[in-house]
Amino acid sequence: MPGLDGEVILHRDRFGIPHARATSAHDAFFAQGFVQAEDRLGQLEYDRRRAYGRWAEVVGRPGLGFDVFARRANLGGAARREYEHLDGASRAVLDAYAAGVNAWLGLGRALPTDLALAGVTPDPWQPWDCCAVFLVRHVAFAGWQKKLWRGRLAALLGPATVARLEGRGDAEVPLIVPPGGFGSPTPPDAETLEEVSAAMASLVDLAGGSNSWALAGSRTSSGHPLVAGDPHRLVEVPNVYYQCHLACPEFDAVGLAFVGVPGFPHFGHNERVAWCVTNANGDYQDLYVERLDDSLETRREQIAIRDDDPVTVECRSTSHGPVLFGDPASEFGLALRTTALARPSRGLSVLLPMLRAQTVDELDAAVRDWVDPVNNLVSADVEGHVRYRTVGEIPTRAAANAWGPVPGGTGDHDWTGYVPAAELPTVRDPDVGYLVTANQEIVGPEYPHYLGVDYSRPDRARRLFARVAPLTEATVNDMAAIHQDRRSLGADRWVERLARLDPRDEHERAALEHLQTWDRMMDASSIGAAVYLVTRDRVGKALAHHPVLASLRGPLPGEPRALFVPLELRLWSLVPGLLAADDTTFLPEGSTWDDVLAAALTDAIGLLRSTLGDDPDQWRWGALHRCAPRHPLSATHPEWAERLDPPAVEIGGEWDTVWSSAHPAGYGFGVTTSSVARYVFDLSDWERSAWVVPLGASGEPSSPHFADQQTRWAAGELLPMSYNWDGIAVAAEATTRLHPA
Repeated sequence: MPGLDGEVILHRDRFGIPHARATSAHDAFFAQGFVQAEDRLGQLEYDRRRAYGRWAEVVGRPGLGFDVFARRANLGGAARREYEHLDGASRAVLDAYAAGVNAWLGLGRALPTDLALAGVTPDPWQPWDCCAVFLVRHVAFAGWQKKLWRGRLAALLGPATVARLEGRGDAEVPLIVPPGGFGSPTPPDAETLEEVSAAMASLVDLAGGSNSWALAGSRTSSGHPLVAGDPHRLVEVPNVYYQCHLACPEFDAVGLAFVGVPGFPHFGHNERVAWCVTNANGDYQDLYVERLDDSLETRREQIAIRDDDPVTVECRSTSHGPVLFGDPASEFGLALRTTALARPSRGLSVLLPMLRAQTVDELDAAVRDWVDPVNNLVSADVEGHVRYRTVGEIPTRAAANAWGPVPGGTGDHDWTGYVPAAELPTVRDPDVGYLVTANQEIVGPEYPHYLGVDYSRPDRARRLFARVAPLTEATVNDMAAIHQDRRSLGADRWVERLARLDPRDEHERAALEHLQTWDRMMDASSIGAAVYLVTRDRVGKALAHHPVLASLRGPLPGEPRALFVPLELRLWSLVPGLLAADDTTFLPEGSTWDDVLAAALTDAIGLLRSTLGDDPDQWRWGALHRCAPRHPLSATHPEWAERLDPPAVEIGGEWDTVWSSAHPAGYGFGVTTSSVARYVFDLSDWERSAWVVPLGASGEPSSPHFADQQTRWAAGELLPMSYNWDGIAVAAEATTRLHPA
């Protein structure tokens, strides 16, 4: 191989996971690019094309909407600027990774099945493509979609109604800082929402959590920390995360990598430190209602479309950022300001320093330059220290920016600075001996800075707190058992209300009896779980058809369908609060909640009978709740599905259980979002650490490692996370040596 400093030894374990041992850091990152190209070449090309707005070249018209979004956001230009503004050492990491990808391409091997079917031969990988892939994976990951929804709702129903709806929720939330503390979410006030409603008035006529926890040595059987968790994302083919192991004289690290990005920015450990993240739900993206006049910077780009004529897209930019949505012929549009695009991000500069860190304090210092997304970083070291920090950039600005689109022309809502990194929430070696993060509220009202408002419901945090707090002799097996927790706290309220209903026939009577004896565990084998979730789903679907909400059922002009969150999903999180308060805002005129629940139960039983049969004992949740992810090409070419899609598996859980697995509310019960990895790091002995991912290491459907972890993942089992090099070499399924040319 040209470009190597020395020999690289690549061992593949029995699950095809690569373990690369190199003589320099450059060669380690070269090896990471090489093995990712070997295993995930189609995925690299998919993410790169999406980032540059070139996916329609492969799939035709279905890819156009997102291509327009990417071109208007100018993700490609932002990626190039980000690379150019990195320091030399950070660019060298991306250069080495790109060289490894291109070394694989230079071998001239046969294309993987997906690229062969599409007739696509990848161009050489550029170092800034790594920046582009990370941008496209996260620019649509944060808060602008929720703000757009609230803005449309406020313009439709008025600020007072939205303030009331957003104020519904659980009274107490387990805080991250201080561990063991509790707080209450802060609802918006109608006066603040008036600014949002007024701004949206110009536009209305136009019309996707994770868990992590750490235990100090005082709570474990070994006397050393344990760190565990599971990120929740869209379940994709292939999986977003990639297991691998990289070693050189500077570091020896194993973890879960983003395909297309070197290092382990989210989950991993080296010889002395382990780390993991969850989404902190920080507020770092704002939407501005802008007047579209001739003073704006404008460029035109042409998008090629497979089997169709090209389309020319007008891309405009304001002082706040790119105009993403709105009819170009209209007077107004929506511009996005986000930390990743506002200035060249230096976030990827932390990749190498993270791998070198020897203590939690060194890791804490290494991530100070992280930009987006804003994360909860949990870490532990072999000296026994555990630490938490909120990492990332959060701008300072007016209160109204938190809740929805704001006027862009006044200057009253511009960013005025950033929360100082040194003042972001942190805690080291908490007295309670544990840390729990589940996308919940981070701090209480005494904290001096605004961080965000759109936190997850507290159910997962409450269950994790209940499982972690009593532990005193915890082991890796205890951590794995917590991964599998499927107790639904949200079900309690629904079962209580449904129990009041009078059954209309013997099938409804049987369903209600199953609910009464149900343990509220969302197991795949559970009948009560199926009755609860299908009924709740029918409630949301019925409310979504309220005439007053008709204008919210589709996206704004220019908003890609792929990014639009359907109304049924938006209502999913609102309905429990409405039910608890007997709030009839979205109920049909003259109806009570008992009326709506009774109709939904009847509808649910009809669906269960037609889908699973008349025998209630066959109404198992897993029979409906199946994980059957589709390759992005099979979605547009169904004739390729048999060759590209993995086998389906039944799994338990629901949206707000620790074992999180969400379905597209109102559109079926198949799993769309779930744990895309599970891991436990044991700092007393790295060989006791464990992990698993959906599917497998390879993205090639004909590979034995395409889906060889799938059944274990569905069952909640973990695989050994091998770290000792002698053992890795002896047990290797295959070994490859790369020699410098």
